Amino acid sequence: METTVIYYTANTEDGGFEEKIRENILKHIGDVPLISVSQKPLPGFGKNICVGVHDNCYANEFRQVQIALNEVKTPYVLTAEADTLYPPEYFSFKPPKLVEHYRYANIWVHYNLYEGWISERKKTGVGGTPKFYFKGNSNAAQAIGRDFWLNDINKALEGKKEWFTKEDKMPPIPIVPFDKRYFWKSDNPVVTFKTGKGVRRYTDVLNKDYKESLPYWGTAKDLRKEMFT
Repeated sequence: METTVIYYTANTEDGGFEEKIRENILKHIGDVPLISVSQKPLPGFGKNICVGVHDNCYANEFRQVQIALNEVKTPYVLTAEADTLYPPEYFSFKPPKLVEHYRYANIWVHYNLYEGWISERKKTGVGGTPKFYFKGNSNAAQAIGRDFWLNDINKALEGKKEWFTKEDKMPPIPIVPFDKRYFWKSDNPVVTFKTGKGVRRYTDVLNKDYKESLPYWGTAKDLRKEMFT
């Protein structure tokens, strides 16, 4: 086995929405190992480690990633986040071991956050129907060498308090470098949602590159209805 999926969540998304995210992962993961580190118990969702409730911030997110990586036995990990839908082929990627980090290069953003949608609407001049906006790549969908990433996070968090509050000064967060030579993708995109309940309310997108429908997922309108009702 080359990869393990690690799923990390502060459990701040609406319960029904995040449950559908997890159902999608279980539907497509196959026999790839799954380690989940959550702030509320997730029984039956791979090997689940519940760390208790802490502030939703990047330092705590990377502490949860660190905990997950310490449990991983494979050379690479595939990231999975609580606000992101992954197509089946994402989980079948086998890193060719040329480098320690690869990114999926077909990622689109859907805003279920009213002001975020209005902001993108103003930038694009497009109104009315819900849209998907092209992001390109993101740390929500990547394959990373386990030892490489764990070493970086250990250095960043060494000597720091175990859990942070939003008022604390954040330690430097290790940014995984990426190189366009080491992207992978398929025709079916990854879709990440901005609901206003994650660490960041917005994200960078290519404002003029939008679609009302995507392969595999269908229309933004129907997907929004499916995920949020």
